[in-house]
Amino acid sequence: MRTHRNNRTVRRRLLSGALLLGAASLLGGCSNSDMFSAQGAEQWFSKPFTGFSKHDWATPSTATNMSQLREVTPEDFVDAGGRCAAAPAEAAPAAGAQSGAELPAAATVAGGIALTMTECQVVQRAGSPQQVDLGANAGGERTAVLTYTQGPWPGIYRFRSGRLAEIDAVAVPEKPKPAPRKKRNTAPKTAAR
Repeated sequence: MRTHRNNRTVRRRLLSGALLLGAASLLGGCSNSDMFSAQGAEQWFSKPFTGFSKHDWATPSTATNMSQLREVTPEDFVDAGGRCAAAPAEAAPAAGAQSGAELPAAATVAGGIALTMTECQVVQRAGSPQQVDLGANAGGERTAVLTYTQGPWPGIYRFRSGRLAEIDAVAVPEKPKPAPRKKRNTAPKTAAR
């Protein structure tokens, strides 16, 4: 028990000695500079400290100035089928596709989805929604709810006056797990005599 305490004491003294030696060498290197002179101090404190200020990259997208957003036009709205009025003509279905079945349109623009995007901007990034609900709220503003259960951006997107106001999670079905493989018998073979 006594040797354990002695070992701990020795380690503490060695560590504190090493720390003191490191601090002394750092301060010794700084003493050659004019950091501690009046001119050196002016250089260090001439700029205001901005360590705690909020930078532009740290400002959430919802805090952007709403007056800088362009006005939403009817071309920014989706129809009951989830298509935009200004959507480019869709390509003809692939040769092997059934003529009666419609394939959901894929995303035409790469990138993420953020609040204040228009309905068509979301459709361009996420593709055609699986469900579209259009209506109006008590104030007479247009409302739209686009539901994506598959694709790159699954979720429920709620719009007010053509702008994305809320994003809710949606339960995405899990991919089926592959069947477990049967284990092979790896017993060593004996040689016939």
